[in-house]
Amino acid sequence: MRTTCVTVVALLAVLGASGCVAFNDQCQTPLDNPNERVAFIAKGTEIYLDRVNARHANNAIGQQAADAFVWVFPEDDGVDFGAINGGGIRADGLCVTRNIIKEGPLTNGVLHELLPFDNAVAAVDLSEDEVIKVFEHAAAGLYTAPAPITAPSAPFLQVSGSVAVTYDCSRPVSSRVTSLSIGGQRVNVTAPRPFPATKYRVAMSTFLLSGGDSYSMLAGKLTDPARNAAPAPRFGGIDSNITAEYLKTSRFNASIEEGIRVENRVTFVNCTVAPRPAN
Repeated sequence: MRTTCVTVVALLAVLGASGCVAFNDQCQTPLDNPNERVAFIAKGTEIYLDRVNARHANNAIGQQAADAFVWVFPEDDGVDFGAINGGGIRADGLCVTRNIIKEGPLTNGVLHELLPFDNAVAAVDLSEDEVIKVFEHAAAGLYTAPAPITAPSAPFLQVSGSVAVTYDCSRPVSSRVTSLSIGGQRVNVTAPRPFPATKYRVAMSTFLLSGGDSYSMLAGKLTDPARNAAPAPRFGGIDSNITAEYLKTSRFNASIEEGIRVENRVTFVNCTVAPRPAN
């Protein structure tokens, strides 16, 4: 996890040093190339980054990160889908809060502020039953319409393009997944099979794969030899670095017309719609 400059400043104040003050005053990210463009936000669109839209709606930055987690592994590793928790996407940078990013260039520095935790990424094998439990946990904190979204849930997952999932918020918690397909293949949500009868390979942060954000069904998977755990093999294995490198080589970096825009990978039924943030 990246140590924020505020923390470092506080420590330096105690020690009588001042090395980070200038950095913090300049509002720059701790990168060699913070101003490098990694992609465009598509012309005629904008991306919402407030907590409600990161944790209760499809989010374009989260979707790109999830796609990057799949991309970073070799094709023969067989990663079926990627996911990132909405709580890992932040609007607050070093000196500004970006609830909305307008069309135009997205820089490496801004991207690293949006994905600030330097989480390691790994891939593991899960059963059909465990995959359903993962998505049910992701949906547990969603609000049933018309209730206002007062405390959006950090475990909500942004997913890669290989996933199409539907949540019905009128249903009880743990039974909200009404349909799920991965790689174009429908997953049996009513009678999912245990491990090892089925295997889906997922790439996500080791924070989640260690049971973080109450993903208890994932705890222990990184150390279970049967799950074939593997760290992301490039770019230090870090989520923000992987996402930046993926975007730089993607079509989203070719022109503003081909830039990033949100996709409807998660379908919400009877759920409160996340509003546009104020700024």
